[in-house]
This record gives sequence, C-alpha cells and structure tokens, in this order.
Amino acid sequence: MKITSIRMMRLWGPRNHGVGGGAAKIARVVVRVDTDAGIYGLGECDDFMGVRQGIAYLDEYFRGRDPFSINAIVSEMLYGTQAPNPAGAPRGPMGKNNINAVSMCSPTATPWGPVVWAASGVEIALCDLLGKALKTPAYNLLGGKFRDHARVYLDRSSPDDITDLGAWEKMAAETVASGFTQMKFDIDFMATECVQDVWNRSLSLRQINRIVERLTVVRQATGPDFEICVDCHMQYNIPDAIRVAQALAPLQLLWLEDPTPITNPDSCAQVRAKSPVPICIGEMFIAEQFRLFVDAGACDVLHPDVMFCGGMHELRRIADFAELNHLPVAFHGNGGALATIAAAHVGVASRNFLGLEYHFIETPWIGGFVRRDVPLFRDGQVVMTDAPGLGVELDREVCRQHLAPGESLFD
Repeated sequence: MKITSIRMMRLWGPRNHGVGGGAAKIARVVVRVDTDAGIYGLGECDDFMGVRQGIAYLDEYFRGRDPFSINAIVSEMLYGTQAPNPAGAPRGPMGKNNINAVSMCSPTATPWGPVVWAASGVEIALCDLLGKALKTPAYNLLGGKFRDHARVYLDRSSPDDITDLGAWEKMAAETVASGFTQMKFDIDFMATECVQDVWNRSLSLRQINRIVERLTVVRQATGPDFEICVDCHMQYNIPDAIRVAQALAPLQLLWLEDPTPITNPDSCAQVRAKSPVPICIGEMFIAEQFRLFVDAGACDVLHPDVMFCGGMHELRRIADFAELNHLPVAFHGNGGALATIAAAHVGVASRNFLGLEYHFIETPWIGGFVRRDVPLFRDGQVVMTDAPGLGVELDREVCRQHLAPGESLFD
C-alpha cells in the first residue's frame, strides 16, 4: 500500500464563545491521506500561518511512501536524515509547483512551528488509515487502552460581561449540570478593565483582587470537589505570576498554566519554586522542549496538543516521558471533533493521563463535522468504541455548510 495524495479542506464558521467571551470566527483544516488500496485516513490541523503550505509540501514529499512507516516518515519530516537519505525520499523540485524537497533537515530547518503543525494533522490521518487497514481502533496502535473513556475538561475563558458575578456563577453551574467535572478560565481575560498598560507583563493588585473575586464565585457555584484550572497564556513576569498564584491558593486550583513566556524554562522554574498552585506548560511544545522544562524543574503537569506536537505517536511519547518522571499529562485541545477524538485515543492508552481540553462546547458545528457511533461527549468524557481507526467519518452536510470560500468537499 502506497500514499497517493494528501489533501486538505478548510472549514469556516462562527465561534459562539471566543477567547475572552463574545462571538468570533474560526477555521478548521481537515486532512485526508489517500492510498492506492482505496483506504484513506482523516486528520485535523489548526489554521495557523504556514500550515496549509506545509500540507502542500507533505503531499508531494510523501507520495509513493509506505503509510505503515508512520514514525519513520514523520521523523524524517521533522528532523531529516543523513545522506544518502532513505530510499524513496524525493530530491530537487517536486510537483507542478516545483516545491523543493529538503532531506537533510525539516523543510524549515527547525522541528517546530508550521512544519510540525502540518505533520501532526497528516500523522493523525495516517493513524486513522492504518487502524482501518488493520481493522482495529487507533488506541491499539499505541499499545492498547488503560481505560474505556477519556475525561474532558472545558475551556470557558470568561463570560461576555466579566464584571457580572452572576454570569460567572451561571457559567460554572451550567458546566457542572452538563456532566463535566473540570473547566478552565483565562487569567488574562478575567479582569481586563483593570489593565492600565497592555505592553507591561504585570498584574496590579486591583486586577488580582478582581480575578480572585470572580473565581471565588465559580468555586462557590461548583462546590469543593470540582476541578478548576486557569491559563495565563504566557503573559506575565515572574513576581506577578507568583503573586497571583499565591492569591488563588485558597481556591484549590488544579493548575496555573503557562504563567511566563515559554521560551525560557528558568523563569517558569522560578515561578514553580514559589507557587502553591501546580504549574502546567507546553501546549505548543515538541518532545525535546518538554525535556528542557522537566530537566529545569519548571513544571508539574505536561500539556501537549496532538495538533502541535507531531501527532498521536509523539503525544504518546511525551506522555511516556512524563510518566518516567512521575508527572501527569493533560492534553491541550485547540481542535474540533476530529482532533479531540484522536487525542482521546492517546489518552486512554497513556497511564498518567489526567484529561483532555475542549474549547468549543458553545459551537455545535465544530463538534459535529465528523460523525461516530456514539456522541462526541457522554457524562463529560469521550467514550471509546471498537470502531477501526479513529472511528469517524465526515458529516458531509455539516462540512458543506461550512466550506471556506474556494474550498470543495473531498470526493
């Protein structure tokens, strides 16, 4: 069996609860890997700058390659190989657009950024494809499952009106009532009326006090046993990240996420040393970046994303590395239904898995552009089935309704 093409389809539509509240627009990029055996697999990428160019490169570079060699060809894409390079590796211009093949390193000379984001979606599709070919669920490609379901936590960001304590209470109560047992809010959007200088990485005491006030309402609404975590989006300086963590300590948060810019493990380690709240990092990291932060003592929870780390096998490799260091993993989730299900397959196959993030509970089409035998969520979890691959097919009508301009459905 050989890869014959890698195609993409961009979906576009409303996001009914954007970051920081309010309505927004969002795109999803669906990837399809086809073979000469008539078997295909589906994956998902985020619509970041350079991703679609990366998929176009992969379409040319992986044609004629063996889809069973998932780890080898994805590793080749991210890290390159020594000369004379693997048999079948393209050389020189590829395809009608004369895309130049690069074999000695990744196409961008670095193993992160758009190249790994594009490769992640293709790798997910390859796992779906191989599961279908072998007639087994994708989690069995990863060694089998420890559990039958993957816990989900909702990213709620903030209500539209952050000054309305009743809106915080309502959002929390609705999440509990819907069967979920964990949710996350965004520190940087919780008290924006208190920000005096948007260029400064500081948190004023007034801002911290409003954050604590609003999260206290959330805690009161959920009760003492519900897990709450908060995200700083890499925004803050060391002393103020410590100060907000200490102010939030009585609320028994599960974690404080990405408190400082993630280019420097030392700053994050300084926050962790004085924070009473566990530190979670890594939504954009590849495996090597996690090693740097773990070695620096900079984190308590590893937080990779299947769409950004290199796909399902790399996600599992990161989880295993965390387990060897006696650390848990939670999976960041910036994807729609397809990426969520892919990450859930890895979650059930990882011993130290805590939960999987989902951003789009208020936007039905993002959770509905693929169909499976059971609902996407049941009692706050993704329930596994024995369907082959990822166990999904595109809902062609939902996809048709949300095709971006110039796009067409896969035939």
